[in-house]
Amino acid sequence: MPIGLFDTVSAGLSRALTLHHKRHEILASNVANVETPGYRSRDLEFKDALGMAFETGAADERAPVVSEARLVDRPSGSMRPDGNTVDIDMEMARLAYNRSRYTTYAEILTRRLGTLRRAIEGAE
Repeated sequence: MPIGLFDTVSAGLSRALTLHHKRHEILASNVANVETPGYRSRDLEFKDALGMAFETGAADERAPVVSEARLVDRPSGSMRPDGNTVDIDMEMARLAYNRSRYTTYAEILTRRLGTLRRAIEGAE
């Protein structure tokens, strides 16, 4: 079994960042298509994939977590007469929530890597 520099938590945080980045792209696409007739709001259903991000061993850092997340139609509200299901207020709220989770994971990972750097440098 290979010994890695990073533990399971750090690898999980990295995968979680990837998932939240992908979700941000999808939510931004919803916002961009708010006026597109027939466009259906989509989202990344990744609760199970996010759990797997932290369960997968640290040695398997390239685990295909993003491919585990399913892309689903998620109507934000009622369908408009033109067939569009995007509710701009709901999409903006989802974007803000996703951004805050991404920022939190990034900050935790940054602090963990800083601790590792200080240990390598021998700083007290």
